[in-house]
Amino acid sequence: MWGKPPTSSVSLHQRLAWWILPSLVPILLITAVWSYRNAMDAANHAYDRSLTTATQAIAENIHVSNGRIFADIPYAAMDLVDDGVQERIYYAILEPNGRALTGYEDLLLPKEIDPPTSIPLMVDSRFREHDIRLGILAKRLYAPELPDGDTVTILFAETTEARTQLALRLFLDNLKWQILMVVMIIAVLGFALSRIFHPLLALRESIRQRNAEDLTPVPVNEVPTEVRPLIDAINNHMARLAQMLQARRRFLADAAHQIRTPLAVLGTQAEYGGRQSDPEEMRRTFESMLNSIRGTRHMASQMLILARAEPANGLIQERATLDIAELAREVAGDFVVLALEKNIELAFEAPDSPLPMDGDATMLREMISNIVDNALRYTPANGHVTLAVAHAGTRAILRVTDDGPGIPPSERGKVFQRFYRILGSGDSEGSGLGLCIAREIGQAHGGAIHLDDASGGGLIVEIILPIQD
Repeated sequence: MWGKPPTSSVSLHQRLAWWILPSLVPILLITAVWSYRNAMDAANHAYDRSLTTATQAIAENIHVSNGRIFADIPYAAMDLVDDGVQERIYYAILEPNGRALTGYEDLLLPKEIDPPTSIPLMVDSRFREHDIRLGILAKRLYAPELPDGDTVTILFAETTEARTQLALRLFLDNLKWQILMVVMIIAVLGFALSRIFHPLLALRESIRQRNAEDLTPVPVNEVPTEVRPLIDAINNHMARLAQMLQARRRFLADAAHQIRTPLAVLGTQAEYGGRQSDPEEMRRTFESMLNSIRGTRHMASQMLILARAEPANGLIQERATLDIAELAREVAGDFVVLALEKNIELAFEAPDSPLPMDGDATMLREMISNIVDNALRYTPANGHVTLAVAHAGTRAILRVTDDGPGIPPSERGKVFQRFYRILGSGDSEGSGLGLCIAREIGQAHGGAIHLDDASGGGLIVEIILPIQD
């Protein structure tokens, strides 16, 4: 169970066992050590009282007579029996000069112990390969006739089997309650977590049963407060996915609708050309097919650009700092040949200082190209088209002015719609996507686009973009 971390497919109780049980093991070990020490301290406290009493009883029976020290060992001091465990008793009475008056001569005062006093001292020690509890007590006899002094030291020791057994019993009894308490905590915690996470489990089931295209927000009224930020983030992500899915559907619908007709025309032209035997008529048919292919290719390219430009698709991500004035200058240079072919004067105006902004150079180039291309497409021969870039505070203004027929005010709100073309415009090659693409790219860069009448007739397309300070 603890060999590897739980995967996402395991249940809540398995996760609970994985994370909580291992963390309880060191806690239980620490409390067990602490409990054993407390049990040992309690056993020592209980037995030390008997050991102290026995040591004091021996001290009370030490006296001086005719310049000699006598010690009468009471029988009660030697009778230390507990629950059938007969402890080994060792004692020694040391004269003031350190010699053993009576008892075990090899039972000595431990070297690390300070000089004994009249207050009994209990220490752990070793004697004859046994663990012992040693009582130490000094008694002054008030006998000036003693040549080496009148203070004797009583050493009284007992083995520790009974203490250890008592401490072990106390420890095991306490450990049972600790284990029972841990089991109860795990049970209560498991039950509590099951109740707490019940709304989430129900929410999981409801999401599993959803249709693959159901991206409606997840309800948050029954989930814990701590989980609501996560649900809000999921709902935000699902909203973006819904927008992207809607954009994809719109693109597929537009593609199916717009490409169907050109393909049908191409099929008709191919069938017509196949029935012709006149080379000149076949040539005209192939030219017509080539024009249809060019138009279809241009429309497909425009549709792909529009799909990429839509903010819902999130495809404009390759942003970098660029000079929008220099970019406009490059676009104007790209259209010089087309302007010369149509005998149109193409002018460019821009400030000397750069206008840096953060954006996608490819998409911004496409935006300006669509506006300039539309202006050249609808401007008659000997006309004028001007691409001007101006600096206005924290904004850059791109203005394209032409001498074409313009757009009536009643149509200006419609020309930004997909595939919308003004009746009688006279252009058969346009796709009706140029201004729509320009608006989408401008909005994706935090800008806006406006249409207005030119002073001498024609149209002004103005794009406002944010620039860096």
